[in-house]
Amino acid sequence: MIEKRVREYIEKHRMIASGDRALIGLSGGADSAALFHILRKLQKSLDFRLLAVHVNHGLRGAEAARDQEFVENLCKECNVPFTCLYMPVREMAARRKIGLEEAGREARREAFREWAKKWRCNKLALAHHKNDQAETMLHHLARGTGLSGLAGLSPTDGFCIRPLLCLERREIEHYLQEAGFVHVEDSTNQEDAYTRNRIRHGIVTAMADQVNARAVSHMAQTAEILRQTDDYLKEQGRALLDRYQKEAFLPDEFFRENPVPAYYGLREFLDGGFRVKKDIGAQHYKRLLAWTSMPVGKVLQLPHKIRARREYGGVSFYLEGEEKTGEGGFSIPLKIPGETIGPGMRLRCRVIPNNFQQVPQKTYTKWLNYDKIKNTVKVRTRQPGDYLAVNASGGKKKLKDYLIDCKAPRQERDRIVLVAQGSEILWAVGYRLNESYKIEPDTREALELVYEGGYEYEG
Repeated sequence: MIEKRVREYIEKHRMIASGDRALIGLSGGADSAALFHILRKLQKSLDFRLLAVHVNHGLRGAEAARDQEFVENLCKECNVPFTCLYMPVREMAARRKIGLEEAGREARREAFREWAKKWRCNKLALAHHKNDQAETMLHHLARGTGLSGLAGLSPTDGFCIRPLLCLERREIEHYLQEAGFVHVEDSTNQEDAYTRNRIRHGIVTAMADQVNARAVSHMAQTAEILRQTDDYLKEQGRALLDRYQKEAFLPDEFFRENPVPAYYGLREFLDGGFRVKKDIGAQHYKRLLAWTSMPVGKVLQLPHKIRARREYGGVSFYLEGEEKTGEGGFSIPLKIPGETIGPGMRLRCRVIPNNFQQVPQKTYTKWLNYDKIKNTVKVRTRQPGDYLAVNASGGKKKLKDYLIDCKAPRQERDRIVLVAQGSEILWAVGYRLNESYKIEPDTREALELVYEGGYEYEG
């Protein structure tokens, strides 16, 4: 029985828990209508709430109005809360400079998430099935992909659930016919103007008719194996990051590891720090691998305005505009209060009242007189004209001369992290504070700085 198989699939992948609120994307077509009726019947036994949203793309005139009316009547008859939204997809496609197919997907995605939030739904039920899985695999394969793309559609990502991935389209149609459930047909599904329709009609159907009648089912089984393999490699990639990652910095040792888990680790690293896993492919990893042999200071451009710069002993990452690059140099506004993350380092700061506590004397924890800080403070490497006060009377010395006097290694000087206000250095991390910014008896507020770094010179 179809409903029993879907329930077992839901339970196997823990898609729905007692007390969940599930929003279904209901187009009125065969797939979503079947999912609607199955979930409605499982509501009581699985103890969840079902709600529905319909998106009118404004592309099919009277036919679209018919679909909307059908969904409204269906939800009213079944006493399921629903909403219908009009999303002008053609205008959206023109504005965003994307195709109608992609604009339609974005419109639905935005509508679903908006109403899931409004209705406090923690699950979004989508009607993808095995045929969709096969089409997705072929589409990704034709465009170029790795394991993640060939794994296709996941049963669940925690929010999106796909209870019908255990069924083929023919089984869904048979279920509707046997149960006497009505649905509507989208006439554009028969047109080959859209990529997915061409794959569906020209490839998947031909494979089932001329190669193997169970082609779709076999592809779905393969997708499941690939998804499990992909999940395993993600775990290996995360393990590498735990071993090597130092904030926005990956050392050369990371890139000497097995290239497959290292590639997965890189994707996890960029997704965690920059939220842009999409479009970061194996070709980018190969370029980064080659980058480890480049001279210090060389910058590589990655998708989504990410920059990778060759450093001593590894590669640092930052977003375009967040750093000023020179020969290995950077400049980032200090977040007060908060965390400032740069190449191989993190600087945490907070403003605290001066209650005449004992001022920390640690190398990498310092207090500055916040009363005297008036302008934007930067965390950066050295620049021409830098100076600091080196005695209580305010005597100044060029940073270059100070570093020579304290015998800082030449190869290290361009990598010293500085906290600066304009050209005045407030703190040369690992070296000294500016004497003019030390805590005094009448200081009202102190700026506490705690440095965590990842460069070779740190002690």
